[in-house]
Amino acid sequence: MKNVLTFAFLALFGSASIYAQNTVHAACEASMVGYTETRIPSNFFTFADLRSANSQSANIPLSNIVGSPYLVENFQKGSLFYGDERMGTFYARYNGYNKELEVKKTNSSEEVAKVLINDKKLRFVFDNQDEMKLVSFTDKKGNRHDEYLLTKSKGEKYQLMERPVIAYKEGKKAANSFMLDVPSKFVERTELYALNVAANIASLVPSKKSKLIDFFDESEQIQVATLIKKKSLNIKDINHLSQIFDFANSVGQDIAYKQ
Repeated sequence: MKNVLTFAFLALFGSASIYAQNTVHAACEASMVGYTETRIPSNFFTFADLRSANSQSANIPLSNIVGSPYLVENFQKGSLFYGDERMGTFYARYNGYNKELEVKKTNSSEEVAKVLINDKKLRFVFDNQDEMKLVSFTDKKGNRHDEYLLTKSKGEKYQLMERPVIAYKEGKKAANSFMLDVPSKFVERTELYALNVAANIASLVPSKKSKLIDFFDESEQIQVATLIKKKSLNIKDINHLSQIFDFANSVGQDIAYKQ
C-alpha cells in the first residue's frame, strides 16, 4: 500500500508545465495537482494545469516590485507526510500571495515546481521542524477559509497556528516631477489562530486573556489561568502563547502543572 501511494504521488513530478519567474502573473502560476475523491490507490492523484484564482495582477516584472510573494524565496528541504506516513524527501516553499505550497523532488533550478494538492491529510515538515498543513479557519469577519498554516505549537488537543499573509499593493506614478514614484510591493503580515483539533477548525487567537482562557476546555481553564498568572505570560507574545498551548495539552493528558 505504501509503495502504491508513494508511486502515485511521485507521478506528480512527471507532469510538465511552463513556470516563469520574471513576472507577477507568471510567478503566481504553477501546475496544480487536482484531488479525486475516489479512494482507489491507483486513482489517488489526478492532474490538471490550473491557474490560481489569486494570480490576476498585471504583468509587471518582479524586478520592479519590492518584496516577494514567497514566505522564503528559496526552496527548503523537508519531508512530506500523508497522515503519519512519510511520502519522501522534497523541497518546498510557500507562495503567500497565491496561498499555495510549491513542491519539487529536487532542488534543481531546472525542475518545474508543482502545487501541493488541497488535502488535509498532507503536511510538509521542513528540516528546521517548521510544519505547514491545510487548515480550516474563520477570520475576524467570520468568513471561512482553507489555507496552509504554520504549526507553532503541536498537540493532540490544541494547536497554535500562524497564518502568513502576503498581499500585493500596486504602486503609483509620481504626480509631478517633485515627487517620487511609489513602487509596487508585496506586504507581509501574520495572524495567529487557535486550532481545536476535535472541532477541526481554527479561530483567531483572542486578544483578551479571559477570552483565550475560555477557548480551552472548562476542566482546564483554572489551571491555564494559574499558569498565565504565575509565569506572567503575555498572550500577545507567540513564545508565551506556545507555552500556554503546550501546557493545555499536557493538562489534557493528566500531567499536573508544577511551579
